[in-house]
Amino acid sequence: MVKFYRSTYTHDHDFKTFSVAYFLRYPNPYAKHVVSVDTLSRHIDDEGRLHTLRLIVKKGKLPRWCKMLFASSGINISESMVLETSIIDPKSQEIWTESKNIDFTRIMRVVETATYKGDIDVNKKPIVKAFTTVWFLSSFGFESMKDRMETWGQRKMGENIHRSRMGMGFVMDRLREQGGKIKLFQLAMQKALAQDPQEV
Repeated sequence: MVKFYRSTYTHDHDFKTFSVAYFLRYPNPYAKHVVSVDTLSRHIDDEGRLHTLRLIVKKGKLPRWCKMLFASSGINISESMVLETSIIDPKSQEIWTESKNIDFTRIMRVVETATYKGDIDVNKKPIVKAFTTVWFLSSFGFESMKDRMETWGQRKMGENIHRSRMGMGFVMDRLREQGGKIKLFQLAMQKALAQDPQEV
């Protein structure tokens, strides 16, 4: 049975900063599990929207019962590949994204879709509203095992989303501090990555 996780959030930054930060968010001190990010394709359509396809490789942490189960089945999971599709519409100030794992899909398929919308709050300050939906589907083992896998993914997602927001906030703050200058931003991020997340 498919399980879902849904969340909403408001980022206290303008849409332009958020859009730039989205592509620069890895690496950051809250996402050291990200091994690599590669852009596979990118183009602008007739309506001026930016389409990007990226491959993201991440290290994964599994609960002890998962490790024991997979070991007995001869399965070794240390990294996972995620395909990320995004469309940015600068005119409407909207971003649509979809991220999905492309390996170990029998064990569990995870698909995350999100929309981001630039807006103005009651104090006339620019914000970005985020709406996220994630679904989990396992085809591994008996029904009880499938349910346990999906429930674990659903519960873990709350923690992952929290760290993702912290990472995005950190990246946007560094961008703002450096006046949007990418070179200075990259130097600041290199310094931050050498520190512990609790110290930055």
